Amino acid sequence: MKQIAKIAFAVCVLSAAFVDSVHADALSDIKARGTLVCGVQSNLDPFGFQDQSTRELQGYDVDFCKGVAKQLGVKAELKVVSLEGRIPELLGGRVDLLAAVLGYTPERAKQIGYSDGYFVSQHRLAVRADGPYKSRDDLAGKRISIIKGTSSQVFLAKVLPTSQLVSFEDGPSAFMALAQGKVDAYALSETLLRRFIAKLGGDGKIKVLTPALGEETWGLGVRRDQPELLKAVNTALQSMEKSGEAKQIFDKWLGQGTIFKMTREFTIQPIKTQ
Repeated sequence: MKQIAKIAFAVCVLSAAFVDSVHADALSDIKARGTLVCGVQSNLDPFGFQDQSTRELQGYDVDFCKGVAKQLGVKAELKVVSLEGRIPELLGGRVDLLAAVLGYTPERAKQIGYSDGYFVSQHRLAVRADGPYKSRDDLAGKRISIIKGTSSQVFLAKVLPTSQLVSFEDGPSAFMALAQGKVDAYALSETLLRRFIAKLGGDGKIKVLTPALGEETWGLGVRRDQPELLKAVNTALQSMEKSGEAKQIFDKWLGQGTIFKMTREFTIQPIKTQ
């Protein structure tokens, strides 16, 4: 019996060592090939979008991907993912990291690992300024457009459960549905709402309602079986916070010199899950 126990113990030790080596492989592979493959957006200015003149991907999320890659000593390789398909792309191993407006939810956290929060977003409703709606709760039972895969759907289920959701593949289509009167409101991150209002001709015709639908913290996403990579990503983010690079990225894309005129009221820190 003692011999069997010794063998069983040895098997456990070897299994643990094997698991640890598998966990370490993702980070090792990234450093070996010299690239960090990031899943990013291509149509959500200012977080991930194509520069019209160069056709290169740029934005808040893109800069964070590049910043993390630099901290890891590798180059960033950008791969466009859809909001709906971003998690499958990660789980399928086609990207190493998601920098794609990935708000934290308990449901998503069961599928993927989240880094420390690098952005805090409030979700709100936008309505036509000439309409009858004055506050968020006026939209109970009304038609609300959303982008497939965004966290707005989660918030709406909690605060406006009787609303009728109309899903679209992209933000401009969901916005135009509101502008054309096909829906009563449009639910999205306030930052993106104000971007659509400023760039798609809604200034003065579209207004943003209070109170917020909810608040979410965004994290970078990795596969759950990659604790070493997640640790390295968090170390990189903390370094970017300490050096001031994180704030510089915020000011570049969302600060007072932009159409958003936002002030950074958060710092990079672990996401509160309760």
